[in-house]
Order: sequence, then structure tokens, then C-alpha cells
Amino acid sequence: MFNWGISGSLVNVIRRPYSGFYFSPDVKAYHMVVKIKDVPGSLSIVLSMLPDVIDLVDCVSYSLEDGTAIWSGFGRSLSPKETEESLKSLMMRSPLVLDCQVKESVNGVVIDSFHKGLEVAPNRPAMVLPVAGFSRICDHLARILGTGGETVLFEEGSALGKLTGRFLNEKLGKGKLDMRFMAALGMYRASGWGSLSIEVERPGSKFRVTAADCPECADAGRDRTECGFIRGHLVSLISMLASEEFKSEEPRCRLRGDKTCEFVLARQEDKMAGRRTGARAGR
Repeated sequence: MFNWGISGSLVNVIRRPYSGFYFSPDVKAYHMVVKIKDVPGSLSIVLSMLPDVIDLVDCVSYSLEDGTAIWSGFGRSLSPKETEESLKSLMMRSPLVLDCQVKESVNGVVIDSFHKGLEVAPNRPAMVLPVAGFSRICDHLARILGTGGETVLFEEGSALGKLTGRFLNEKLGKGKLDMRFMAALGMYRASGWGSLSIEVERPGSKFRVTAADCPECADAGRDRTECGFIRGHLVSLISMLASEEFKSEEPRCRLRGDKTCEFVLARQEDKMAGRRTGARAGR
């Protein structure tokens, strides 16, 4: 039996702030977007040009499919003489910089006007939804439809799990199931799906996933008895990764008064073997 907790080692694990804007009432602020050649060292060169003029407060970088990359960030001006044009001219001095956009704050607020949304995978747009809102939507659905609402949540979670499983099979290949499943849950944790840990009870065959702060029941009432969306998602995801049918249970759930939510995922033949063993023991 193995237990792989997904956690930080040198610093406390935290949630990443996200807003799409930066407020600086006393000092001019800027949002910068730089398109660069996606070659080793290009990002380091861009960042090395900024320390004397901009105090960076938030930034991100990512590669594009055409051999280029984007660096984007908010920063506070270190000199009242800086302007949009002077910062753009500074960036364009490097032959590794292909294009640049700089926007200055107005009335203390500067907005990321370059990005129009998020992608969890190529051509798979996503949106930011507060966890409490998602949980209340699940509650409301169950309140209206009763147990049928929980069935809908499970089926929709399952459908999304299949899509994600196909994508991850393309990205991660057909390596060891345990490692690919752990990588998937690491991705989910970073995306806000809760503090997840994995216990591998039988390698490649049976997994126990614990969510310390499952988003489905984060702000829930008493209209549901399980986290059906997450359970459906996890069992379909691992079934796609394994190319075999898995079954799922949620023996512990915060909706039933437990401290954490726990999802058990096992290959279908393991479930059948367990039932046969239990039947023999009962005779």
C-alpha cells in the first residue's frame, strides 16, 4: 500500500490569487504583455530588463504552438517618468522580443485587457467560478429534482471526466496508471478542486482519494448526501486513463458529517471479487 499526498515541501501550500486587474491608488501601475521567441533564456532576458523600472507584483508565462511564448504581468512603476511608450521601447530592444503591449493604470486601476479567458487544454475554454457558488448550484439542483438531481450531477461529472481522460491520454501517453492518475489529481488541485491525497491500495487497481476541502460540498446545505459530480468525474477519468471500467464509492463525505470526503475507485473485477469474498465469509 502506498500513500502519495500532494503537498508542498519548502513552503505552505496556498491558493493562487486571481483577479484580472491590479489596484494601485498611490503609484502608477502597468499591465505588460510580451511575445517572445520560445527559446532557452528568452524569458530571463525579458525579466532582467525590468528591475530598475518596474516592481513586478504578479506574472505568468506560457508557450504557444507556433514556437513563440507569452509573458504577461502587472507591475508598479519605480519612476514617475515611466510611460507606456518608454516601457514598450525598453522591451523591444531585445531581438528575442517579437511584440509588446503595455497598458497604464487609470484612476489607480489597470486591467488585463489582453486575455479573454482561460484554457484548461487547447481549444477547451474555462471560467473562474467561486467554489461557494458551485456548491450552491449543486444544492439547488438536488432541492428541485431530489435524487434525480444527484444523478444529474454524477452523470455530468462523468461526462467531463471522460473528456479530460482523453486529453490526458494524449498528453501523458500510456505509462504507469498510478503516476498518470497522480499527475491528473495534481492538475486538479492546482485548479481549485480541493486538497487531494491518494492512497494506492493495489497498484493499478484500487485507489482511495481523500479531499480535505472538496469544492462540491464547500457551502452546502442538507439537500444532498454525496458529492456526485466529483465522484462521477474521478471514476470516468481513471476509467479512461486505464482503458478499463472502474467503479466508485464515497464512504465518507462532509455532507454526511465526516471531516473529509473520500472516494474509492477500483477496477470492476476487483469489486466483483470483493463481493464474492464477502459472500463466502458470510456462509
